[in-house]
Amino acid sequence: MKKLLSAFVVAASLSAFAAWERVGSLQVADMATQGDAVAKVGSFIGNPLAAAGMAAAIADSPLLKFFGPMRDKTPMSFALFLDGDALSKDPTDALDSLEFAVLYPVSISKDEFVKRHPGAAVTNGVLVVKGDLFDEAESNDTTYVVFSDDGRWAGASDKMEQAKLALAEIPATAKSMDGDVARLRVDEKAFNAITAMAKTEKDVDAEIVAALESYKSVSVGLRVSDLGIDARAAIHFKEGSEGSKCGLKQLGQSPFAFAGKDAIYADVQAEDAGNAGQLTEESWAQAISLCKKHGLDILKFVSMGKSDKGLKLVFDVAALCKAVKEKDGAAFEKFDFENFMKDVQAAKSAKKFSAKTPAYALAGAVKGFVPQWPVAERFAATLPEAATKKPYAVSFFSISSMLKAVAGESAAFVPEEQRAMMKPVLDQLAAETKGGCACMFWRQGDVHRVFFRVSADECRCLGSFAMAAMMFGMEGDSLSVEDEDDDDDN
Repeated sequence: MKKLLSAFVVAASLSAFAAWERVGSLQVADMATQGDAVAKVGSFIGNPLAAAGMAAAIADSPLLKFFGPMRDKTPMSFALFLDGDALSKDPTDALDSLEFAVLYPVSISKDEFVKRHPGAAVTNGVLVVKGDLFDEAESNDTTYVVFSDDGRWAGASDKMEQAKLALAEIPATAKSMDGDVARLRVDEKAFNAITAMAKTEKDVDAEIVAALESYKSVSVGLRVSDLGIDARAAIHFKEGSEGSKCGLKQLGQSPFAFAGKDAIYADVQAEDAGNAGQLTEESWAQAISLCKKHGLDILKFVSMGKSDKGLKLVFDVAALCKAVKEKDGAAFEKFDFENFMKDVQAAKSAKKFSAKTPAYALAGAVKGFVPQWPVAERFAATLPEAATKKPYAVSFFSISSMLKAVAGESAAFVPEEQRAMMKPVLDQLAAETKGGCACMFWRQGDVHRVFFRVSADECRCLGSFAMAAMMFGMEGDSLSVEDEDDDDDN
């Protein structure tokens, strides 16, 4: 512990005199954790070959070749830096200076490391290695490597000062990742630079800028649990910002009750959860008007209903597919998408983010389709952790139900001579899974917590969808080649 604190103090003193400002970090788990995660994803999607390919890619990592094997049960991290002078003078250009340094948990000694890199020299206690971290054999660059006093860590960068500063990450990196495979942290200085740059963009979304201005720091972790693929985040908002005022009121019991049996999507928010991304009657009417203005009547394919409990969008997939098939989609030929998007951006730029909002509920359904399970039951099965929290916002979406709802209509797009071959894949797409994509937001003091999960069975559905897309692509290429051959014969 003393050595860890010593490394932190030394690096902190260095940073006081360096131009580089640490603005975040990316932490990556040890090889065993990465391998377990890949194996689980492979079992989820039912494709062990894909998992084997991912595992092989991890084993072939350039960093493994550069540093040697990682220590067991110890992650590595990438410290993110911005030029401090640029950040203080003109933050709009500071992101151009974004660089990183690696902190690696070495398992070999410093002497063994030198043997791995012929020609490496020591300058002021820093190893100077010929080559790049990620492509040593082909690079004429120089990499600086600094070992910690105990020899268990190595900081590396193409800048000597960054390699030294990387050692400041030891205390944070040495902590448990709580099952995460990767964890990204973004600090306030980074958000200041991102916000400044965003404001210079011509068609910037005002809501996005307002949200960025609210952020103080964000930490996002990705893991693969037995229940699925999880993303968990902790968000700190600046004191007094609109973001800091959100989420002070929790949802009541049975928040999904409004959705109805036919819903495959639902989003519910308590009062004062913020208006970012909310679809209101006003914005829906505006969307209809803009679509008509630019040549598309979307009311032929989707309608909105309203009750005292919330809003519901109903998509008419049959009508949409019919319009696409008829006259090669002539119904969409007049739609001026480019100018439509310009008008959308103009409308959004006039909208301001506000924490003060009424309770919100929106559901989505496909006309004529009723899933096997109601949204509330599926949300509970996908994210059982919600039962122990007091969320202020929850949402659920089922990709498998959506695919099943459109599978019958989509089959008509498959050429008749290919339908027999595609039938097994289409049958898989038409198989619903109880789980799905679920998310919840809640507050823990001043910290806003987010938990998003794609369930294990939903991952299998995504695997089937990828397989179907690949087969469609292969068949399309095959037909294209046959057509070219036919042309040659004529």
